[in-house]
Amino acid sequence: MADCPPVYLLVYEENRLIARACLWLVRNEPLPPKFPAPLRAVVSALLRRWPLLICRSPMANTSGLILPDTAPGASTLPELTEVALGIGRQHGASLVLFDFLNESEAQDWPSGFKTAKLPSSGTVMENRWQTMDEYLAHGNKRSRQHYKRSLREAEKLGIQLTRLTRATDVDTALTLIRNVERKHASPPNPWMRGLLENIEMANGSWLEAHIGDRLVGCGLIFEDNGAQMTTALGLAENESYVYFLLVYASLEAAFEKKVLWLRWGSGAYEVKKKLGFELERDNFVTICGTNRLTNLISQLAG
Repeated sequence: MADCPPVYLLVYEENRLIARACLWLVRNEPLPPKFPAPLRAVVSALLRRWPLLICRSPMANTSGLILPDTAPGASTLPELTEVALGIGRQHGASLVLFDFLNESEAQDWPSGFKTAKLPSSGTVMENRWQTMDEYLAHGNKRSRQHYKRSLREAEKLGIQLTRLTRATDVDTALTLIRNVERKHASPPNPWMRGLLENIEMANGSWLEAHIGDRLVGCGLIFEDNGAQMTTALGLAENESYVYFLLVYASLEAAFEKKVLWLRWGSGAYEVKKKLGFELERDNFVTICGTNRLTNLISQLAG
């Protein structure tokens, strides 16, 4: 994201850090595929001229906002948002946006901020197991049978899964990732190539599934502060069992590294529910314009 300058806001109380906001000045925010081409061209041009100032952890698609768990958060949020709006005006941003908020985080925002609920939520699983065997034993018989069948059928198809520290074929991986984005009508991530070319900067593990020399699946997992996050999921069309091999490999990595939480993004909710994931309900966003016109637009958008 070299084209998105970061801004870090740190809030101290008597020399003790109590809150943080990680913001990015974004001129090429992905737009929903359903946008008509003429509207997409207009909005893209406007964002290049008047960018968004977005608070998020972009690689993990999680919130970039950390507030105190106790009462000081009530007074911290107005200060953070006031400074964020000032920085937005300083850099010519049109809107200041906080996304990937959960329901409690979306409450009681300062005047001028409009909160909306988006349709797609992330998924999360609390890790209560030490090994894959423990995880399978905790589930039902059907889940254990599905796991064994997936491994057996993958072996028959010649699918081999490896865990690496770098992507071996970025171009093919991007093709597979775009396949998944199109299937789920997700906007294409413009920073994906940079992510794949710099996996080692995030200390990530790169999963690749091959049939012979052909890459048929991929995904990136990385850990931060006791949580494992999965991104950059790519799948070839009409290749069975690849998705489940990637999921099971991410579970094994989580058990090895003793993480507390596993996040697997949005989509495929029924499948993830059977695997033990729950909705994270982090699909709230709040926005505010930096001037009268963009503030009116943000109120209408909400």
